[in-house]
Amino acid sequence: MIGALLLLGVGFLFMRSPKPIIEIKAETITDIGPFPLANTYVTSTLVVIVLIVLAYFATRRLGLIPSGLQNAVEAVVEAMYNICINTAGEKNGRRFFPVVMSIFTFIWIANWMALLPFFNAIGSVEAVDAHHFHKEAAVFNKNAGLRLINPNQKALEFEVDMTEVNAIDKEIDEASAAGRDTADLERQREDALLHAREEAIRAQLPKAAGIDVDTSSCKSLAGEAKTHCEDELKLAHADEAAAKLAADDKEIGILIPWFRSMNTDINSPLSIAIMAMIFIEFWGITALGVFKYGAKFLNFSSPINFFVGILEFIAEIARVISFTFRLFGNMLAGEILLLVMTFLVPFLVALPFYALETFVGIIQAFVFAMLTLVFGVLATSSHEAHEEHEDYAYEYEGPDRPLQGPAPVHH
Repeated sequence: MIGALLLLGVGFLFMRSPKPIIEIKAETITDIGPFPLANTYVTSTLVVIVLIVLAYFATRRLGLIPSGLQNAVEAVVEAMYNICINTAGEKNGRRFFPVVMSIFTFIWIANWMALLPFFNAIGSVEAVDAHHFHKEAAVFNKNAGLRLINPNQKALEFEVDMTEVNAIDKEIDEASAAGRDTADLERQREDALLHAREEAIRAQLPKAAGIDVDTSSCKSLAGEAKTHCEDELKLAHADEAAAKLAADDKEIGILIPWFRSMNTDINSPLSIAIMAMIFIEFWGITALGVFKYGAKFLNFSSPINFFVGILEFIAEIARVISFTFRLFGNMLAGEILLLVMTFLVPFLVALPFYALETFVGIIQAFVFAMLTLVFGVLATSSHEAHEEHEDYAYEYEGPDRPLQGPAPVHH
């Protein structure tokens, strides 16, 4: 216990990571022609490679009595196959299984790989300036070689004074309402915005360079007046701070991680959700036929059925949204939680949260796969009910003896 407390103290005082910079949008590592290479795309490709390698080593020496990796893989496959059969029946279960299993393993491995220590911690640095502006940044060594998030790295926050920009926006609105040309005002707004951003960055240069600026003379002020006074004092030392940063081979920028959790980019869960829904609609159409399945959404037999069909169509679209935001929200929240806990106390305290995210990672994969399976069953439910009617219907002549012909079937 004493050792744990010492480790917590050392970590809190000397090994804290910088305040995490949360970017919801996936960062672009580089551009390959017209194609922007996002770090989440790199991760998804790496997940596919891992699955291929895993499949190769699990099946290269197949044995009648499985052992080792083959045994582990077969256990997972068999468990998921049995779930599909028990849920959808033998015929549809065999149809649904390849898609359900692919979704489950792809999301599962992607979620667990995001817990590796080099995710969100290693990459390249993008310099922050007025044209490439971010509200937050950190200080990096230019000659560090491989760029890492270092302990006790300085984190910066930029507060942009938008007073002049807002005034020009008001003039643009008035000119637009009067039908006047706003081209000159738009250029003035762009110049004012760049200047405001540049001043916000320069005001943080003393902190980045480790220069203490005496702002005690501003204590008597309050609100915007106090902030403006402090910024003026900091700007007076901006040139000195810039020279010191250059002499120390340091720069202000943000880390563009080469590896980031695939499912924290909304495009990834959305693409999997669209693929799942395409298969679900395909299963429904092939089981019931185009017209019978389409009647689920376009039914003109009565006004009520027509309205119900519209609701069915809305519900079908809502499934894509539900699929996407359930996975995206859970994985993004988990990643932010881990970053914040590592920032607060880097040692020991974050371990329970890593265990929690390990559990959440496989549960989210299982939920996504099971919803795909259940929606597939619902898409073919009319067909299955018809088959059940044919297989199990019978009628009575009396209380004991069944006769030929159809009879009521209770569902």
